[in-house]
Amino acid sequence: MDANADDDGTHSELEYPENRQNNVEEDHSEENTDETSISTESTFDLTLPATHSYLGHNLEELRGRTILDDGLYVNLPLLVKQSVMLFPGQTLPMTVFDTQTIDMIRTCIENDRTLGVVCLGYDKMVPIGTTAEIYECMYDPDQGFRLKAKGRQRFKILRVIIQGYDKISARVQVLPEITLGPPFLDERIASLDHIRIHPKNEEDFKKQEKVENLDAVVTPWPAWVYRQYDPLRLSLKIRQRLQFIESKGSSIPEDPSDLSFWVAQNLLLDDNERIVLLNYDCAISRLQREMKYLVEDKEFVCCNCDSYIGRQSHMFPMSKEGPQGTYCNPSGIIHETVTLYHAQGLALSDNPPSINYTWFPGCGFIS
Repeated sequence: MDANADDDGTHSELEYPENRQNNVEEDHSEENTDETSISTESTFDLTLPATHSYLGHNLEELRGRTILDDGLYVNLPLLVKQSVMLFPGQTLPMTVFDTQTIDMIRTCIENDRTLGVVCLGYDKMVPIGTTAEIYECMYDPDQGFRLKAKGRQRFKILRVIIQGYDKISARVQVLPEITLGPPFLDERIASLDHIRIHPKNEEDFKKQEKVENLDAVVTPWPAWVYRQYDPLRLSLKIRQRLQFIESKGSSIPEDPSDLSFWVAQNLLLDDNERIVLLNYDCAISRLQREMKYLVEDKEFVCCNCDSYIGRQSHMFPMSKEGPQGTYCNPSGIIHETVTLYHAQGLALSDNPPSINYTWFPGCGFIS
């Protein structure tokens, strides 16, 4: 367990590749977080972590964009990482030293700059992954191959091809992202179209409900059943629950599909829960399941000794991209990090703090 040591003790940065999470009863008693007592003033630049500037400012920007057709069968080089689950829209920073992976990355850059990122579970490779497009890179004999990649599209592994030690590719199928319209789109009463609105807030949705109740007269189910499958309404409910994150400076997507992937990468979830979300081919299914996760206040516990560390409600964002981020240390190990208001049960080592690859002014990593 790594921690980011801060001189004033106001927050702890936890790195947890395999944290277990447990549901918590609603009665939090003495451990409730009183956010009103914590100063919201901050001089930290929230855009800094998202740039991953610790990789260096001399990375070469690669131009162009690669979009694979839905349903396409293609061979992809695979990057298999322990407990690293990449979602579309997520940034993946990397520092690579081994020659096999460097050769694979160079081949990718010479072609379409696209590789597949797959999570390695406890006993086997997960059969679903996300394509990653490399958009910045730089090679240095002393610092290795540094790069930034962006998650693009989901894919399903059909056949794994092992070409040598630590050199893996696979025959994959690119999975489509299905977009569904409003639930009453096909059954709506045309004579009511002139009073329909495109709802953007709760007040608009209440006005729209009157029209939907009339539309539902010609359907076999009442209107409230269809509203459970309205992507815009689901997005509004989730954004309302995440207002405390947005108020601290993070940017939350408005598009239902983008929002569903953003929530999946920022919620406190274990690998199995994230695999389920990555398998869904529609934002509606992801948003419905994420709503259930949001009402649970989960715990951070040590993966080795089960010591209690903190709760999901103690999280706050230190990045424009959200409260949880993926970062790379000088050794090339990828970590998911989260910042908490309160943390306990942390045993810091006697090793001196390292300021390599850190983005917090005045802070260093202790391992």
